[in-house]
Amino acid sequence: MKILKQAVVLGCTAACSLSIFAYEPESKQITTSGNLSVVSKYVSRGLTNAPEDDDLAIQAGLNVAYGNFYVGYWGSTLGYSYAEAQGRKEHSSDKFEHDFLLGYTHSSQNYDFDLWNATYYYPGGKNTTGNELGLNVSRALNEKTTVSGSVSTYLYDVAYANQGDTFYTLNVSHQLNERLTANATAAGSYFRDEGKYEGGELGDTEKNHAFRYASAGLSYVLLPKLSLSGEYIFGGYDRYADKQRDLAVFGLSYDF
Repeated sequence: MKILKQAVVLGCTAACSLSIFAYEPESKQITTSGNLSVVSKYVSRGLTNAPEDDDLAIQAGLNVAYGNFYVGYWGSTLGYSYAEAQGRKEHSSDKFEHDFLLGYTHSSQNYDFDLWNATYYYPGGKNTTGNELGLNVSRALNEKTTVSGSVSTYLYDVAYANQGDTFYTLNVSHQLNERLTANATAAGSYFRDEGKYEGGELGDTEKNHAFRYASAGLSYVLLPKLSLSGEYIFGGYDRYADKQRDLAVFGLSYDF
C-alpha cells in the first residue's frame, strides 16, 4: 500500500514510526504520547523497489488516549506527490502523507487487542484518501519475548488499492538486554482484482495472494527516550508479481 504506516507496522521500522500503545482498561485519565524520527528510507509494506521516500524521511506522530479509546496522527515526508503523478501542478506541501487514527484497546489476562481505523490523506491527490480497518493482537510469552499479529483491510476503492485488499503480519520481539531488542517480521497480502481503478490508474492485479516481505532488525536505546534501529528487509512481491529487492533501513527515533 501507499503507506503505513506501519500501521499499520512493524519490526524495527515500526520502532521508527509512531507506536499504538495499549492502555489499561481502568485508566480514565487523558494521556498523550508521541514520536519524532528520521529514517534512511520510508518503505511501506515491503515495497522496496519504490520506497515512499528514497532519501532521508522525517516522520512524526501523536496519540491522545482516554481510557481505552485513542485518536492519533502520523505523518511522513514523501519522495513524490500524487498531484505530479496525476498530471497536475504540485506544491511543496504535496509531498507528505497524513494518517489520522481512531482506535480502541483492550487487555485481557494473556492478550492485548487494538482495533483501529485509519484515514490516509495525500495533499493534491485525486481519489487517494483511503480508509483502512485493522486489528492488532499481541501476547507476551515471557518477560522478554512478545508475539504479535495484525490484519487490516481497505474499506473502499482508491487509486492505489481495491476495496477488500488485505494486509497481514506476524512479528516476534525479544529483549536481548536492557538496551537491545531484536525483531523478526513476516507479512503477506490478499489483493482483489476488481475495483473502480483496476486496469486504469491502479494497473492490472497479477497476484491475489502474495508474500510481501520478511525482515530482521535490532533496536538500541541510546538514551531513555532516544533509540537507534536497523532493519534488513527481504523483499517479496507486490500485486503486479514484481519481485522486490532486499534492502537495509536505519532510523533514529525520539519518544515523548
